[in-house]
Amino acid sequence: MKTKTSLIPTYTTESFRKRYFQGDSAWSEEAIRASVAHFEIHRRDDFRFRCQQTITSNRLDFYMVILITGGEGIHTFGVNEYYLKPGMLCFVSPGMITSWQTTVDEHAGYFCAFTSDFFQENLKDQQTLASYPFFNIEGSSALYLDEAQTQYFSNFFREIEEEYHSPNPHKADLIRAFLTVILQKAQRMMVCDPEQCLNDQSTAGLRLTKAFTRLFEQDFEPLKQLQPIQTQSLATYAAKLNVTQNHLNDTIKAVAGKTPGELIRERTLKEASQLLLNTQLSVAEICFLLKFEDPSYFSRFFKRYTNRTPKQHREKAH
Repeated sequence: MKTKTSLIPTYTTESFRKRYFQGDSAWSEEAIRASVAHFEIHRRDDFRFRCQQTITSNRLDFYMVILITGGEGIHTFGVNEYYLKPGMLCFVSPGMITSWQTTVDEHAGYFCAFTSDFFQENLKDQQTLASYPFFNIEGSSALYLDEAQTQYFSNFFREIEEEYHSPNPHKADLIRAFLTVILQKAQRMMVCDPEQCLNDQSTAGLRLTKAFTRLFEQDFEPLKQLQPIQTQSLATYAAKLNVTQNHLNDTIKAVAGKTPGELIRERTLKEASQLLLNTQLSVAEICFLLKFEDPSYFSRFFKRYTNRTPKQHREKAH
């Protein structure tokens, strides 16, 4: 996802929405029509503001705070890369180069975007935002949260969301107050418990996870032309990556929280679901494309992980 520096675009909130949100832009514009100037908050599972699976290297001209309660992916913040998953709070500052890659469809949590003009309105110190460690280019851009901390921050994001959509003429002041609590609480967590910070995760483990993800994603490419996938054994992937099978399995489990087999299975189920819902291919044809031995085995596999047979899954959508 790396891009030549001279070609890295800088997005405003509006241009970022139009470029990377999957929902119809008219819907998203309607949703923010009665919004607060220079501030937005949205749910990550709102179809109007669901990001594309790949966001290439870019810069923002605004601040962003993201609470992750569902979904996962690899996010680059400046020179650091993190494997994001539920129970994390992330920060992006203007000018920071970021990118995003995920292989899952469902995400949950919140993200809010705001400018320094919004946050620092009426503040004597116009460098307040820059003083927070997570908005410093050399600081950590993400925090690990336990269940109680995740709920704590979720409550504040929910309060902000309610104010954002309310008719309250003074809602901007309340939003700033709630946002200040979030930032100050996060700062205290970083100072009091540095182990919660994801200091640079650009380690061999994350690089191996990215390399493996790239390999097996390539093996699903033939489906775009309705050709059979080319997935391989874990031993073959390990050999291509010059590591042992056990090392590959253990490393990806440690970084992603899932084994390589589980990642491939999730992608297979996703492709099976899309083919069932969006094509007229028979179950036998889909079975062939996904390299299952026979339709009955494919049906058992699909039902085991979705609680529906392929036929039931297709019929439910119609």
